[in-house]
Amino acid sequence: MVGLNTLTPRELLSCMELAKALTSELNSEELFSQILNKISELLPAEDWSLLLLDQASGELHFEVSVNLDLNKVREVRLRLGQGIAGKVALEQKPQIIEDVAKCEFFSSQVDQISGCSTRSIICVPLVFGRRTVGVIEVVNPKNLKGDPIPLLSIIADYAAIAVENMRRYREIQNLAIHDDLTGLYNTRHLYRMLGSLIRTAEETRNSFSLIFMDIDYFKRVVDFYGHLKGSQAIQEVARTIRECLIEPAFGVAYGGDEFVVVLQGFDKARAQRKAEEISSKIKQMVYLVNHGHHVSLSASFGIATFPDDAVDVTGLLALADRSMFDAKEKIKEAVKPA
Repeated sequence: MVGLNTLTPRELLSCMELAKALTSELNSEELFSQILNKISELLPAEDWSLLLLDQASGELHFEVSVNLDLNKVREVRLRLGQGIAGKVALEQKPQIIEDVAKCEFFSSQVDQISGCSTRSIICVPLVFGRRTVGVIEVVNPKNLKGDPIPLLSIIADYAAIAVENMRRYREIQNLAIHDDLTGLYNTRHLYRMLGSLIRTAEETRNSFSLIFMDIDYFKRVVDFYGHLKGSQAIQEVARTIRECLIEPAFGVAYGGDEFVVVLQGFDKARAQRKAEEISSKIKQMVYLVNHGHHVSLSASFGIATFPDDAVDVTGLLALADRSMFDAKEKIKEAVKPA
């Protein structure tokens, strides 16, 4: 961390106050707002932006900004090494560019999209454990006299710790509500969401539906191919279900080879069409291909709609489950020898 003796008493006090706030803040909106508000207070400029690095894609995106219309730049992605922000993120070294017209690696992409005009820029990396997590940009600072890097670097260090804390907190939250095998939501999340959906539906007088589904004769797959490949097949079916859903609809791994699909705003007829779509997609797919097999599967479905069929969580799940069970019984009857 840059030496604290390079800061004025006012700057030192501001950094200490920010450090206390950031290291205890887990709400992303509040966290990022505090970072930029403190920078704007200490370093007057036309705009301040925080870009975070997507570790999967290796691209920077605008997370929050002051005076820059995020709606215009929300889809902008900067590769590592692209533009000033990308270069700072890649090399993990701060940059002060007094005249971007003389900077060979300046990218005008954001200016073209936003309608802004960048003349000068200060950019510092957010680094945690030798890994870049983002960058802070100060655009068109009003005073470039002196050296703002020590102050910005200290803020960036604290910000990097806060961003990493938030990322880990989100990861823990994510693990708490998702099924390990399928990546779908788990039953804990299902029951919590159903209670919320019922309250919302009562207030708005809208419907929502559940599809309860079970893979037909899945025990035969496990008996023939083994438990590991059975688990792989479950993962692949979950992927099929996910591909059929558009938020706010979501799927739940209910246990074993059972799934629940929650369809907010769907009446019975729409839920029936969605169930038929998922059923058709499962039948069309060939599973365990990557393991050298060609397994065809089908699933039985049951549907329950709030408030038409039941007015509480237990009743909805019980009715959907019973409807699915009846569908499976019809399949068994159909395949009985005459």
